[in-house]
Amino acid sequence: MTAAAERHLVEAAYERVEDVRAVVEAALESGVAASQVEVRSPAPLEEGELPLPKLKSRVLLFALSGAVLGGLTAFGLAAGTALAYPLPTGGMSIVAGPPIGVVTYEGTALGLIIMTVLRVLWEGGLLPGRAIRSGRGRASDLDHHVANGRLLLRVHGLSEEQAGRLRDLSRASAVEVG
Repeated sequence: MTAAAERHLVEAAYERVEDVRAVVEAALESGVAASQVEVRSPAPLEEGELPLPKLKSRVLLFALSGAVLGGLTAFGLAAGTALAYPLPTGGMSIVAGPPIGVVTYEGTALGLIIMTVLRVLWEGGLLPGRAIRSGRGRASDLDHHVANGRLLLRVHGLSEEQAGRLRDLSRASAVEVG
């Protein structure tokens, strides 16, 4: 990270959720967008513990669209194969219905699985370059606190004034401020 980018990033490790909540509330009141706030915890936090909106997931939508796309592709390949090879079979299809059904089922499952995995990787910021572009998910010098049972608060994209105020507020209750 460049020195200019670090100036606008505030990181702090906390022992208690209440301390994180107070700093997050103060940050949101000072005009920081919720999308700029990232909280890392060693255990899942209950809904409503922090004043941040719940992120909406589109995994289900992508899974269903992958299933439909995979099923249509598999059906097209199986049915197209039967039509593409004009073998003399006395009016009978060279591929019967049940095998086409099996291929369609397998294509549906494959499409669903592939799209689900890709979307989960995308939403988790685990695809190469995604976390770096958005500023979320980057490795931090304070990540060791999460392994030790503390909460890590990261707020990025701040102006110098906002970053200074947030650092001052964090120093009162944080274990370490970066």
